[in-house]
Amino acid sequence: MLNDLNETLKQLFVTGVPLDTSEIDVVFDAPTEEWSSALARPTVNCYLYHLVENRDLRQNDWEMDRARISRGSGPGNAGSLNPPHTATRRHVPFRIDAHYMVTAWANEVEDEHRLLWRMLAVLKRYQVIPSENLQGDLAGEEWPIHLKVAQPESVMKNPADFWSGMEGHIKPTINLTATLPLDPEIFSDLPLVLTRRIKMRPTLAQAEAYELNPVQFGGWVYESGEDGRPSVPVAGARVTIVEKGLDAETDDEGRFKFDRVPRGQYTLRAVSGSKEAARSIELPGDDYDLVFTAGEDTGATGSDRDPPGRQGGPHGGRRR
Repeated sequence: MLNDLNETLKQLFVTGVPLDTSEIDVVFDAPTEEWSSALARPTVNCYLYHLVENRDLRQNDWEMDRARISRGSGPGNAGSLNPPHTATRRHVPFRIDAHYMVTAWANEVEDEHRLLWRMLAVLKRYQVIPSENLQGDLAGEEWPIHLKVAQPESVMKNPADFWSGMEGHIKPTINLTATLPLDPEIFSDLPLVLTRRIKMRPTLAQAEAYELNPVQFGGWVYESGEDGRPSVPVAGARVTIVEKGLDAETDDEGRFKFDRVPRGQYTLRAVSGSKEAARSIELPGDDYDLVFTAGEDTGATGSDRDPPGRQGGPHGGRRR
């Protein structure tokens, strides 16, 4: 149900803002500093941080669940055309508040604020999520999914404590609460299916045949200036993960991005015309930039220092 709610919120933003998912990502990861340093394009983050029962909507009543049972299913009733109604009692579902922290991430603060304001405008349109946006099992849910947006009674009283735990800077946040129905009896007979993934060292994971969480990462391709420092972004460069045969192309600002790459050690290579740069990287890691050495047609170097005007990633935070 929570996964369906995530997809529903994503659909609400995509259709309401609207968002082009080829240009702007919508994700539900913990917004840690390591996560944010790997962003290569603007991103909307909806982080689920708390689940609590909504006591104002609690009902201790029972409701009648009516079903039609065919007479034809019993002996001697094969020819009946008017099956009777039967009714059973079920408890009214609990109502659970899912609390999200919605943030916007971009290279420029102005872009973040513009994106955040548009998302706030979309969320404020609705007290109940429209049925056409509901995804998965929520599409057939009889109970409405209520929304509370930017209300002062949020359970997160001190955002500074949260951002300190994420080892990041305080960012403007939209507090979003979506209320879901929970009927515990529905899941009593359903098997629990999990994706078999575990965090461990890649060498041990390979030995034990476990699947590690894939990594999204990105960086910049630069050409060094006369002083040897990376300064000029290279647009249209082809960046390759050699061992995987995966390719990406830098945008007008020299940025590139790869999605869902298994963790491990790789060779990252950038080519633009007759210029080439390569380096070894480890996923996850701290730095994935490549630099073409001035005056040389080939090179093999990565950036040790941030170029002027940029401090460790598209969001402007420091690197670890």
